[in-house]
Amino acid sequence: MALSRSRNVAAVVLIVALALGFGSSAVLAPEADALVSRSTLTVVDGTVLVSHGGAEFTSARDGDVLAAGDRIRTAMGAAAEITYFEGSSVRLEADTEIVVESLRTEADGGTVIAMMQTLGRTWHVVTKLISGSSRYEVRTPSSTASVRGTIFAVDVHVDADGRRLR
Repeated sequence: MALSRSRNVAAVVLIVALALGFGSSAVLAPEADALVSRSTLTVVDGTVLVSHGGAEFTSARDGDVLAAGDRIRTAMGAAAEITYFEGSSVRLEADTEIVVESLRTEADGGTVIAMMQTLGRTWHVVTKLISGSSRYEVRTPSSTASVRGTIFAVDVHVDADGRRLR
């Protein structure tokens, strides 16, 4: 009887330990997802500025980690590249500004990358998105491009009367 009772106690302790382990990983999962959804900036040439989450612009450095809400600006003669967490990338040419709007993974494993380009020229190399919920999106003041795996460029220029053109 004592042996059976100690097995029951051991089984209960094991179940509680497993429940706590699974419970804590479920609580940590959003934090882990946030780490996976980060992307890196490479300064290719010249002056590149970054604003993290609406803060003042500061000089960007190679390897800066970007998150949703960050703004990147290249100066005259400068260039930068962002490599997203899922393998896609965007190259910002001189006099370009973008805002990273979304970097996340979906419950089904899909990825969502979205940005707003307010000025300049960018070149995008998008990995093939497998999941139905995956998307890569570039918005401009006049249009939106949503793709699932391709290479394309986006141009946003200011007209003489101040209107932004794509």
